[in-house]
Amino acid sequence: MLFLNPWLLIGLAGVLVPIILHMMRRQSAKPLDWGAMRFLFDTVAMRRRRMEWEDMLLMAARCLLIALLALALARPFVPPDSNVPWIFVLPLALLGVAALGASFVLSKAAVRWLTRGVALLLLLSGVALILFERQLNLARFQNTGSRDIALVIDASTSMELPGADGRRSFDQAIEEAIVLVKEAPRGTAFSVILGGPAPDAVTGAPLTHRADVIKVLEELRPVGGPFRAHDALGVSLLNLEKGYHRAKEIVVFTDSQRLGWRLDSPSAWKSFGEAVEGLPSPPKLMVRSFPPPEALRNVAVSGIDLSREVVGTDREATIRVTIENTGTEAVTPDPLQVTVGEESLEPVAIGQLAPGQEETVEVRHLFKVAGPTVVKAFLDGSDDLPVDDVQELVVTVKKRLPVLLVDGNPSGGFFERAAGFTALALAPSGELVEGNKPEDNYLMEPTVLPAPEITSLKDLETYRVVVLADVVRLPSSMADRLAAFVANGGGLLILAGPRADEGFYNGWEGPGGTVCPVNLGALQADPEGIHPAPSTFDHETLVLFKDERSSDLGKARVSSFRKSTGREGGSVAARYSNGDPFLTGRNYGQGRILLATSGFDVRTGNLTTRQSFVPLVHELVTWLAGAGGVKLNVDATWRPALALPGGGGLKGTYYRALDANRGIAVERVDPTIQFDWRDQQPFKGMNRDRFQINWEGHLVPPVTGNYRFSVVVDDKATLKIDGRTVIRVTSTGRKESGQIKLEAGTPVPISIEYQEEYSFASIKLYWQVPGGEMKIIPSGALLPLTGDRENEVVARSTAVDPQGQERKVSVSVGRRGRMLELEGSAIPGLYEVTIPEQLREEIEELAGGQVPMVVRRDVRESRLDRLEEDDKELIRGNIDLVEARNVNDLLAVLSGKGFGKELWKFLAVAAFFLLLLEVALARWISKSRRTAEDVKVEFEEKSGPDPGMLEKMKGLSKAG
Repeated sequence: MLFLNPWLLIGLAGVLVPIILHMMRRQSAKPLDWGAMRFLFDTVAMRRRRMEWEDMLLMAARCLLIALLALALARPFVPPDSNVPWIFVLPLALLGVAALGASFVLSKAAVRWLTRGVALLLLLSGVALILFERQLNLARFQNTGSRDIALVIDASTSMELPGADGRRSFDQAIEEAIVLVKEAPRGTAFSVILGGPAPDAVTGAPLTHRADVIKVLEELRPVGGPFRAHDALGVSLLNLEKGYHRAKEIVVFTDSQRLGWRLDSPSAWKSFGEAVEGLPSPPKLMVRSFPPPEALRNVAVSGIDLSREVVGTDREATIRVTIENTGTEAVTPDPLQVTVGEESLEPVAIGQLAPGQEETVEVRHLFKVAGPTVVKAFLDGSDDLPVDDVQELVVTVKKRLPVLLVDGNPSGGFFERAAGFTALALAPSGELVEGNKPEDNYLMEPTVLPAPEITSLKDLETYRVVVLADVVRLPSSMADRLAAFVANGGGLLILAGPRADEGFYNGWEGPGGTVCPVNLGALQADPEGIHPAPSTFDHETLVLFKDERSSDLGKARVSSFRKSTGREGGSVAARYSNGDPFLTGRNYGQGRILLATSGFDVRTGNLTTRQSFVPLVHELVTWLAGAGGVKLNVDATWRPALALPGGGGLKGTYYRALDANRGIAVERVDPTIQFDWRDQQPFKGMNRDRFQINWEGHLVPPVTGNYRFSVVVDDKATLKIDGRTVIRVTSTGRKESGQIKLEAGTPVPISIEYQEEYSFASIKLYWQVPGGEMKIIPSGALLPLTGDRENEVVARSTAVDPQGQERKVSVSVGRRGRMLELEGSAIPGLYEVTIPEQLREEIEELAGGQVPMVVRRDVRESRLDRLEEDDKELIRGNIDLVEARNVNDLLAVLSGKGFGKELWKFLAVAAFFLLLLEVALARWISKSRRTAEDVKVEFEEKSGPDPGMLEKMKGLSKAG
């Protein structure tokens, strides 16, 4: 317990006033000698003990009253995280005052001095504890003069809520931050970090010119999304390290939303604490929290999704919109408005939503145009937080979904083949039965390929899903290609029919590990048949078939199937009625794999005759296809980014002529080195002859061993690997290298210098992996990284964010693959991204040039779950946490004064009631003493002589 006005504690000397008055009154009393006083002394002696107790109570009350008033004027307060409980210190001091006053009333000297000793001990203990607290407070809040302060402003969605005065919490935070900058002690430098989904260090280092800091603060705007507080604190430490002052502080203006503090990860906070201790002077974390409104009216559009991942123009899809009341009041919003592109759908009434209630609205719609389409859901709730009344979703509508079906039983008629019914289910067309392409109005574009012809397949990457229909086994080279296809985002459906070789499938491995989700066993025949059990369906592709009233999948009879056992990484999606797995699956790299333990043809049962068969095949294929492609809906992270497929290759610098001083025509990433320009320009603006191209990057060997390289060139080329020249071709022709030993997965630098003199121009780069044949080096083995860089920017463009601001866009290639990243924080909402030209022809989803992208809103930001005491204890364990109530508390800390919870109101109230008690006690004592002094003395009246004496006198007279 400390005092804001410690000099006013001199008022405690007023405690001596009632003591002095009592002593003066005792000395002014004069003894009276009167014979009748002995009767009064006898009466007072009987009541002396009672009177002494009454005087003690009265004296203690009067001393306490003055002490309470003096303490209230000194304005005591409890510092945050006080080590000395005020509930112990204050009673200790007040008991000492009461005992001191009472000691002057006691009559016995021994008791009087003992009481004074106890009083002195209590008072000294209280003073010692206060001085101890003051010393701790000075050590914690000492004014160190010059210091660096990181101002962290929470710019999340919830900071846009209005406070008690109607102003947004964000606006209040900016105002208080400006006051702090203006009134902070001299020599203070400030840095500003805007907190949101990704912290933004608005100032690169602490600034000492306050006008510049204030200008930065005035230009800040809410970002939206969650406040990643833990990340923002990490950026603050990095920013403070750039300051020149030894003393450091962090000030956070926030509404203390629990989301974003990473309180579920003590290890993350431990790492943060270690970083704090690493600074020359560990900073304090001062948190100014703005409480949410007591009554909150808010309805949020918490989510929007579709009934399936792949949507075409051939049939309707279900749009599901989730509405949630995150406030404290019941709300009846306006009807939900859904728009698809420029088309507005029929509004849907919601009705009243109670606090915490969630509703899902479903709308059926047929998408008419292929390409990225924005679906927007808007709900006008006339609430306190309108920014969460809208949600967007980008749907990539497909015109075609190419599916390759490899038929393991191609002999016989179409319906006798292993892939016949599956292909027909995807595109029910007579043209398909006749071996032609299906009609244009079908999303699915199946191609049936006999298994023996699979070695001739050259364009595997053009398909989204591959179906192995009872294929016995695959050639080694094709098995590797297919595994890599899935690992890069493709889908694979394995129908393990009677002809499948379980030994091949169980041993099939690729870049993502074991391919098969389960260990396949021998074929089991059951003449009576078993059935898929809908109660065991545990996969999103089977949701439509769980209800047996609307699905006949559970009535299908399977006469032969393969036993299987579990394998790490795989899961069972559905079982038969006998408990054996029916459908299994796993994620494989960036792709997906499903395996059915029976074939989809007439040889294994009547599954193909069920009405549910066609939608089952569609659900399986669309789910498998959903893994690949570009995801245009991303979560709010550090920076808005799209993961792009591919990205391997070498960075090529195309010079206009042999003379490099003539300039560069273009810099780009070439996936492979296999060009035949003949007599044409390699790129616009270059010479047809006499030009040069340099490629550089890194080569990633897939296996360890000895490699050979070959270059076919017209006219000159030099190949260097790991800085060493391995091939030099000085005239048109082909040349091979010797053996070069490389380690699997270890990137090595590679560069090619190409020069064209006259006539035709061409160059091709081959390699021979250990045990393989000479072939073009694939893009997956090349990284366009130069030097020691982790990323290489290969293209640039621009984008417009939800606030209408233009941002820079960069396409980079690195160890994580190819990424399209937007500069700046991930503001939730809709973006319009301009796609670099080189990506438009390569990636289907980006072909339009202008592509929408959505950063999803997190509905948890609308629920206002605040930090709890256990959460704060975790933070305090790693950094000195100071909770401020207002900007004055922050200034008090910076000035070395400290702050805390004031107690003067409690003392004033206690003094008022003690005054009433003192008046009542004084009147009661006065009244009782007047009653006791009313002593009645009776005197006996004698009207004549004593009868006995008269009798004696009579006897004497007779004798005489």
